[in-house]
Amino acid sequence: MPESEPIQPDTAEAPEAAPSEPQPASGRRRRGSLLGGMYAGLRQVGRDVVSVTLGRLLESQAEESDESGPDDESNLPAATDNATKRVGMLHAMTEQLRGAADSYVAAKLDEIEARVDQKLDGIEQRIDRKIVELHEQLAKMRDRELRHRLRLLKITLIFTALVAVLSLLYKWIEKIWQLA
Repeated sequence: MPESEPIQPDTAEAPEAAPSEPQPASGRRRRGSLLGGMYAGLRQVGRDVVSVTLGRLLESQAEESDESGPDDESNLPAATDNATKRVGMLHAMTEQLRGAADSYVAAKLDEIEARVDQKLDGIEQRIDRKIVELHEQLAKMRDRELRHRLRLLKITLIFTALVAVLSLLYKWIEKIWQLA
């Protein structure tokens, strides 16, 4: 079986999809390259299937014309013409299907990427809310700790002052007892 050359897509029919908006994040570039790699692999598989199918179709047409034999030479140009038309129609149909499939895959990849971006944005917003909540809790705990320390300092100051007053009273009473 002769190897048939893979059919190259017509670039005018299916232009490569340009990114709709710039994606500054490096994670988005990696995600896009991964999806783009999958997309390129699917396209290559499609091209291989079409080239193999067209090769088999051409071989079967050649076998049919060989089987018809030399006694039907008047039908040979008509059969070859008919086969060429069928191959041309099949090729045009596969190109249309490939273009439709390419656009469908590109649309689905864009939709998936949009969903992933939306989920990442939601996660980022929840993380931001939690960070703000934690900062508020930390501020409340810091304020409580400061109030507690100030209360302890006040109590310590009161007891220090009380001990000083008691010490002065003791000294005063001691002087009075010595004079008497």
